[in-house]
Amino acid sequence: MTPSRTTSLWNELQRRHVYKVGAAYAVAGWLLVQVITQVFPIYDVSSHAQRIFVGVIIAGFPVALLLAWLFDVTPEGIVRTSAVATESQVPVVIEQRRGVDRKLNVVLGMLLLAGLSYEGVSRTIWNAPGIQKAGAIADKSIAVLPFENLSEDKANAYFATGIQDEILTRLSKIGALKVISRTSTAHFASSPDDLPEIAAKLGVSAILEGSVQRAGETVHVNVQLIRAASDEHLWAESYNRKLDDIFAVQGEIAQAVAEALSAKLTGDEKRQLTQKPTSNPQAYEAYLRGLSHEGHFTQTGPELKDWAEAYAEAVRLDPGFALAWAGLARANTEWYFDSDTTPQRLQLAKTALEQAQRLAPDAAETWEALGLFRYWGMNDYDGALAAYGEALKRNPSSSVALLAIGNVLRRQDRWEDALAPQERAAALDPLNGNIAFNLALTYRALRRFDEAQAALARGLTSNPDNPGLLGERIYTEQARGDLRAAHAFAEQLPLTGLDVFELSHRFSQWLAERDTSRAITEIHEVLERRAEFDAGGQSFLLALLGDAERLAGQKDSSRTHLLEARQIVEAQRAAGDLNAYALLGLGPTCAALGDHTAAEHYAQLAEDGLAHDALGLPQALVAHAIVRVIAGDKDGALKLLEQAQARPQVWGAFPAILRADPAFDSLRGDPRFERLSLDPAPHAAAKTS
Repeated sequence: MTPSRTTSLWNELQRRHVYKVGAAYAVAGWLLVQVITQVFPIYDVSSHAQRIFVGVIIAGFPVALLLAWLFDVTPEGIVRTSAVATESQVPVVIEQRRGVDRKLNVVLGMLLLAGLSYEGVSRTIWNAPGIQKAGAIADKSIAVLPFENLSEDKANAYFATGIQDEILTRLSKIGALKVISRTSTAHFASSPDDLPEIAAKLGVSAILEGSVQRAGETVHVNVQLIRAASDEHLWAESYNRKLDDIFAVQGEIAQAVAEALSAKLTGDEKRQLTQKPTSNPQAYEAYLRGLSHEGHFTQTGPELKDWAEAYAEAVRLDPGFALAWAGLARANTEWYFDSDTTPQRLQLAKTALEQAQRLAPDAAETWEALGLFRYWGMNDYDGALAAYGEALKRNPSSSVALLAIGNVLRRQDRWEDALAPQERAAALDPLNGNIAFNLALTYRALRRFDEAQAALARGLTSNPDNPGLLGERIYTEQARGDLRAAHAFAEQLPLTGLDVFELSHRFSQWLAERDTSRAITEIHEVLERRAEFDAGGQSFLLALLGDAERLAGQKDSSRTHLLEARQIVEAQRAAGDLNAYALLGLGPTCAALGDHTAAEHYAQLAEDGLAHDALGLPQALVAHAIVRVIAGDKDGALKLLEQAQARPQVWGAFPAILRADPAFDSLRGDPRFERLSLDPAPHAAAKTS
């Protein structure tokens, strides 16, 4: 039977090694493309030059196939491939081709091994969340600096901030881009002179600058995209539009930036960039006012109220404004978690969330609102993780979702798992004090004290007046037993702040030093501003004061302040506040007042309420242990401390804390307590980290 033309062609391709050369070239070319895209940006090689290199590699593929068809490699060198060997030449030719086959097989095998090795390293190391190659900055990475407000009415500053944030939000939904969050970019001026330094701090290759000028219903937006390392202007444009057309401008800018950075858009991403969330300019203005409150490290009661009211005004003006409903759900959920822990506030959050889900069930903002509601409103950690995961699919650069995922994981006692998303959030939002704060808490729970202090120090570099970061520096030094360093940080924490929990770390330092007089004096000083604190803050301060006075032997004043603290918390519970965290101090307060039945009741309620919260449970166990100490039940106290110490903990029963806290003075000398007060051996500590 005569072979078919197809069979003959295939045999000839095999004889001339064309398919093996093609496979080897494809693998080698792929490896070269990976090296170009990963290494060239480190040396600031432009994206245009990179595209030329890649184009040359692609163009070389058919050339390699043609050369394989035309030429052979023989012991005599490279020669033209013969058409057909003569009968006398067959044995020699066969042996030569076997030699070439073996060499090509070895080369192809080595290339495949190199490719697989590269892919494995890339996936397991370089692309791990939170990991970035030293000195490497992704070419498709961008920070949007604050837009300058050029409007005559400087009260319109929120409008310029909102436009910047909306453009940033649209960019962050492009999966091919790394986009730095507004919380970090807010630390810089609108048109700074030191772009390369700023880009290095933020870990990006490109900067988007802009200005906004509003006159009545007309808005002028000017933007320019700059390659920071070379100060090369990649793209610039000016827009003059009516206020109701501002969404189109935001979409056009985002698409132009993506094109300039060679970031490919999916069909869904293109659709999201061009969406118009509302047709009501006044509703949009109210929404931007609400948006300006987002991302703060802490929120006071008035700020939370303004935040919620701005979004409420937006949905009143446009009941179909889904993003505003999602914002209102977030604002009410945070208000509920922070201070107004009543069923009414939670219901307001739920109602707003349901409207967002009805209007925009697939929006990243809706999923983030659902995640926060499940997390802070319902303590539904599995549900929160699922919601934040969906949000992250739609907004890959969301540091908010990443941080929340890490925070939820540690509530589930998955401390090591929590680090990766938190570190990734820090890479996307490197100057965010709240991320630095939470990352430090996770490190501390794992007794990685140096890393905890490093994270807090980074946070303080960009947030020097943040009391939360400084307060946790105090506690971290206390937890690792360096009271001298803790003292220095305590001296730096001002008494003028509104975060009573962080202030308590300063007061606890004086008690650890047995300086009750200073603790009492300073708590009195803070209470002179009592009206500035909500009920929870007032009761916390009064309980601290009463406890310090009890340790100082001032029984009458101690009892007065402890009674007032108890009455405030019990009144909150009667009003519907069932937050288990609010009960942490109530048990010890009742014990100090001599009401051991109530003390045990409230301590057990707190412990039961936090039983499935790995962040709060150690605190509840320690508070319960203090109740037992005051009641004289040493065995019960020690058992509770053992349970607390067996867990990773942010605040709790660190050995150094037990050694210093006067609450445990009556246990000193007991061998069981002394064992708990010993720091673990280095190898034991390493196992927990």
